[in-house]
Amino acid sequence: MAHLAIDEAAWSSAWRSHAVSEKAALALGLLAVAMVARDVRVDLAVVVVAFVAVTVGARVAPGLVLRVWALPAVFVVIGLVGVLVSIGPAPDDALWQAGPFSIGRSSLDRAVLTGARAAAGAAAVLVLALTTPMTDVLGGLRRVGVPAFLVEIAGVVYRMIFTLLDSVGTIRESQTARLGYATRRAALASTGTLLAGVLVRAWTRAQRLEAGLAGRGYAGDLIVTTPARQASWRSLCGVVLVVGALMTWAVMSR
Repeated sequence: MAHLAIDEAAWSSAWRSHAVSEKAALALGLLAVAMVARDVRVDLAVVVVAFVAVTVGARVAPGLVLRVWALPAVFVVIGLVGVLVSIGPAPDDALWQAGPFSIGRSSLDRAVLTGARAAAGAAAVLVLALTTPMTDVLGGLRRVGVPAFLVEIAGVVYRMIFTLLDSVGTIRESQTARLGYATRRAALASTGTLLAGVLVRAWTRAQRLEAGLAGRGYAGDLIVTTPARQASWRSLCGVVLVVGALMTWAVMSR
């Protein structure tokens, strides 16, 4: 069975038994601070708080946290290039220019702030992702009144991820045993076969899932029992104090 490092960390974290509302309050609160802040120092403080919460509080391996946090970096860097570099006449505050391309003081400030905000937002999301299994998240969404069909779609997609990963692993192992990646040409052909095979398997299993649900009288809602853990007022008060202090700093520094 395929596994995801994020999923394994969530199931084994020290905060696994905590109420979803506690972790969601901290994650969403830090995310709100990151969105409001106009000071890079506030965003860095959000990153520090998130990392301390996940590594010290939830006892998730720091190396895993850094790897997961770095995953969106490629997309952030690509986006920052468009913010940083201007095309056309150089601005009055230009710091660098090469032909039609230039970098101004204002664009540099915007790029730094955008990058810091993206880093802080990603760190805030990790507080929930690395401490709360998806099954708990789905149960929490159901309890707060999110439409059942949306929760069901999210649950099916989540389960199908592991099914597809299993299929990819099985097909690739078989291709490797037959020297399917020995040359560049063979690797291209094997990759195309792999994608086609995974697509066919996904379609087939989706049809089987639909037939199985229909045979069991599925009427649009799968009832799954998840333990409703009572939120700790002590933990919630700590979250309010930390997020409140950061939000006050963010507002005062605007």
